[in-house]
Amino acid sequence: MQRKAFTLVEVIVAVFLMGVMAALGYSYLNMSTMSRSKYLSILQSHFNAIEAMAFQCKSLSEQMPNQVGGADAADTNLTLLECNTSTPYAFDGGRYGFVPVSPTGFTAYTATESGTAFYVTTTADNNSTQDEALKKLILNYTSQQAELSHDGTTATFRFYLSR
Repeated sequence: MQRKAFTLVEVIVAVFLMGVMAALGYSYLNMSTMSRSKYLSILQSHFNAIEAMAFQCKSLSEQMPNQVGGADAADTNLTLLECNTSTPYAFDGGRYGFVPVSPTGFTAYTATESGTAFYVTTTADNNSTQDEALKKLILNYTSQQAELSHDGTTATFRFYLSR
């Protein structure tokens, strides 16, 4: 006698194995985890570049970058800052570098100078993939280097270049 169909046990085993493979695939290819890791590495490289540009400015002019015209930065977009050397140069792509564009879901990077503190800020929506990336990023810094705060709808990340 010839068999023309699968038995119920064979079908159940095949469905079970497909479920196990799907569960493993989902855990390894979880898109939010991949996005969070991507945002984390992008933010880390951006803050490293911003830090390098600001400290180069400080070493050349003995002060942190200011707004065009010389006023202290006050929640100023980084592209509107300049280094006040003998020949001032802007941070918008001038000879010493460019300000990286913040990733999707984050506000533009801004700088504030208040007393001895100079910090760069970006924000994201609470409980978003971007917020999760900020929560991971803050673990790389001490409380003197960075802080992450949350209000009703926004996560605010402050990266201190001086305090």
